[in-house]
Amino acid sequence: MWSGIAAIDLDDEDEVAELREQVLERRKARAGQRSRVRDEYMRPIVDAQGIYNRLTFDELDSEERVFVEAITNQYESREAIYFGAALVGVPLVVGFIVGRLVAEPVWDFAESINPEAFALTDEQKVEGAQEVHKEELRLKLEAAVGQAPPLTDEVLLQHLREQAQEIETTMRQGNRSALLNVVSDSSAGLTLFAMLLRPSSQRSILFRTIGRVFAGLSDTAKAFFIILITDTLLGYHSEEGWTAGLRILGHHYGMSPEMEGLNLFVATVPVLLDSLFKYWIFVELNKIDPAAAVTLRQMDRH
Repeated sequence: MWSGIAAIDLDDEDEVAELREQVLERRKARAGQRSRVRDEYMRPIVDAQGIYNRLTFDELDSEERVFVEAITNQYESREAIYFGAALVGVPLVVGFIVGRLVAEPVWDFAESINPEAFALTDEQKVEGAQEVHKEELRLKLEAAVGQAPPLTDEVLLQHLREQAQEIETTMRQGNRSALLNVVSDSSAGLTLFAMLLRPSSQRSILFRTIGRVFAGLSDTAKAFFIILITDTLLGYHSEEGWTAGLRILGHHYGMSPEMEGLNLFVATVPVLLDSLFKYWIFVELNKIDPAAAVTLRQMDRH
């Protein structure tokens, strides 16, 4: 196809480098008369540039276009995978290091100075008292039905005291772990945002690859993902999912969100996310297929 080469192996770096040099030399010879076009198959045929490219067909130019597009897409896909893995791995490593090697020794030092550093909250004390009361009722029931010997008041009080101390220790460890989660997750989140906010070619490649993959999906696949995401954010059963997720997240950070706050969050944030997602879809579809964007907008209104 190119300079006597019968087949192009895109995994052979030497051949790819040689062919890339040939492409650059041919472009220099044309003095930049043709601008670089990526993903030509996505261009609508009704577009003026698309009609021009199809009427003025040039075999060598088409071969170069396909080759450059294949090489560039392969390179960008590989770089996008590397950068995506870095976006996952680097924040996790940073969060682990900050949490285990920095925050945990500080917690140990603070607890050695002040034993009440991770004391129970009033809500935790009430919860612990309820657990102790359940244990007391269980012992009395077993003694009443003959499954356990009768307990004197002193023995019962000693058992409940040990139970209360065990519950207090567990809750203190939970408070310590929750604060440790806040520090480690905050470090990981800040690292992730810093990597995304820092201008870099890899970030641009990742976003461009995601857009190219989404644009390359069929209309059925696009509609499926749009319906899946929008219904998940603002569907019939999404309120229960948001509430359960927020409760799990609150427990992870040692918080117990109030129902009023949960209801307010569920009533506003999912709606905002759903609107932003649909707006992004409209913008992307307008770039690729304006007719599909109009159809999707009409479906959303109904």
